Amino acid sequence: MGELKIVCPHCHHINRVKNEVNRENILCMSCQKSLLDTTPIECDYESFKTHITETDIPVLVDFYSPDCAPCMKMAPDYEKAASSFGLEVRFIKINTIDFPEIARQYGVNELPTIIAFKNGREMNRFSSALSKDHLSMWAESLIQMVV
Repeated sequence: MGELKIVCPHCHHINRVKNEVNRENILCMSCQKSLLDTTPIECDYESFKTHITETDIPVLVDFYSPDCAPCMKMAPDYEKAASSFGLEVRFIKINTIDFPEIARQYGVNELPTIIAFKNGREMNRFSSALSKDHLSMWAESLIQMVV
């Protein structure tokens, strides 16, 4: 693959990145911030849609509520798992209190629910808190998955 479409974790601009480039410091063409930031991204409806449909890398989405104890317990593991994947898998978060319409659209009835997307399509989901190791293995399997 010659180029990857990567959505900026800061401004949500769609970037085209040469697959062969040195991955030490890749900056967004719009905001000039790093595309390598692995901090899970809090999304609203528009940025969620962009991250799901306009990227060439898999996306894991954590549907959570700040009132959900298992969600809050899993949050540090989600961040730790995300830190290992740079431009390979994007980790995003949807606060179901702030954006219940997104949860409804994807049939999220239990929290936490984590949904994996690749090429804009849902690949699979888990409706329970997952450990860092489980999240990392899942993310790794998404990289290898051919759609």
